[in-house]
Amino acid sequence: MKLLTIFIIFFYITLFINVHSSTTISFTESGTGYSISENTVTITSDDTYDLTGTQTDKKIIVSSSSTLNFNTFSLTNSGSLTPIVISENKSVKIVLTGVSTLQDSATNENEGTIYLQKGASLTIAGTGSLSINPLKYIAINGTEGTSLTVNDGATITISSTSSNVGGIYLRKAITFNNAVLVHNCPSGSEHAIDTEGSIKIIKGTYNLNSGSGKGIQAETNLYIGEENGSNSDLNLIITTSDEGIEAKQIYIYSGTIKITAEEDGINAAASGDECDETVNCSGNCACSLTFSGGDLTLISGEDGIDINGDLTISGGKIVVFAASSSADQPIDQDGALTITGGNILAAGSPEMGGVKVSSTTQVSKTYTGKISSGANLTVYDESNNQLLSVIAPKEANYVFFNFPKEFSVKLNNDEISISEYSYTGNNNSPNGPNNNNNNNNNGDGDGDDDSNINYLKLSFTFLIILLLM
Repeated sequence: MKLLTIFIIFFYITLFINVHSSTTISFTESGTGYSISENTVTITSDDTYDLTGTQTDKKIIVSSSSTLNFNTFSLTNSGSLTPIVISENKSVKIVLTGVSTLQDSATNENEGTIYLQKGASLTIAGTGSLSINPLKYIAINGTEGTSLTVNDGATITISSTSSNVGGIYLRKAITFNNAVLVHNCPSGSEHAIDTEGSIKIIKGTYNLNSGSGKGIQAETNLYIGEENGSNSDLNLIITTSDEGIEAKQIYIYSGTIKITAEEDGINAAASGDECDETVNCSGNCACSLTFSGGDLTLISGEDGIDINGDLTISGGKIVVFAASSSADQPIDQDGALTITGGNILAAGSPEMGGVKVSSTTQVSKTYTGKISSGANLTVYDESNNQLLSVIAPKEANYVFFNFPKEFSVKLNNDEISISEYSYTGNNNSPNGPNNNNNNNNNGDGDGDDDSNINYLKLSFTFLIILLLM
């Protein structure tokens, strides 16, 4: 019995050691599962490796599906070597402990600070932090079929003193969940988060200063928050001189989102005629924004929300301050705008007729007049309960309001006269909000009466006959 007990204890000790063992990379000589040739370390076995201390002018090639433990690890390259390269079709995990840094140089091979070859995937996790300082190209870059997942509390900071550098660019997918990302690059830089595929930002804290690039760009779908999620679980701040967010289809479920953009704040767009703003969508475009929750504050120099397709709002809070005196709109969609929930205040310019609603189950009203920067707009319900209060971050000359029930508005504590929403009509919804217009007009949708047009044609024909006589 004693021998059996000893055997079982020995077995579990051996199992524990095997499961939790790792190899420390020395960077001076080859070891188990890795080799060193001049300044290049090549990891070849699917094992766990510890990287610690300070290194310079080294290239780490991971040609296996391995786990790399960054334990207060620093690698700074002054030459053309790419710090980290993940080989084709390999899945690599970096676990962060303590504070680690990666920096390339202005003579980098144009691969990136971390470079993923075709089909590779990278997961960054752990309770530590990683600071990436790209001086020439992209912090985390990948070719065809590459993906990135950041989770488990990991913190990534991307900063650079050079222009024309980018943050994260993977071709297939990018997912952030329960993570922290700080992106701070100067004017002239590329996008903060960019992919030819889809992006999910579920929980965590994200502060993106993308210089001249977009804050977030996905060529397919972008998901922000989670369905029925708490706004406190996600904090997303974007500051850019380009567009804040651009994707083909955008889904916003939850989170506290603040966007400051010199151009459009949110743009649902894609290349090609499938979703081109020059094409008449008629409510059937592939591009769309679905906003079902979240607390969105958006300040833009052009359109606030620009959708080359349909816009659906069913909950949450939206505050928009767009251009105050141009053809740009606080909310501009080519397809249908459907509102069934949420609190909406959209301020900007009245020059194009204002926000055009296709259907709504809520109360819509407008105000046309000057709103000075710094002014206080407060919305109250019929029982004088405050529904929304906003300090105007910039001047506006038009405000669109949409709330679940009747309301009044005060400007700097003085109640202002707001108008019942008047729909001007567009090709996407000729009958206006709620489709309650019972006019049986079968014309071309621009409000003209076909009978009047036919009468003019008949009169003109009769006039020609008289002249010929």
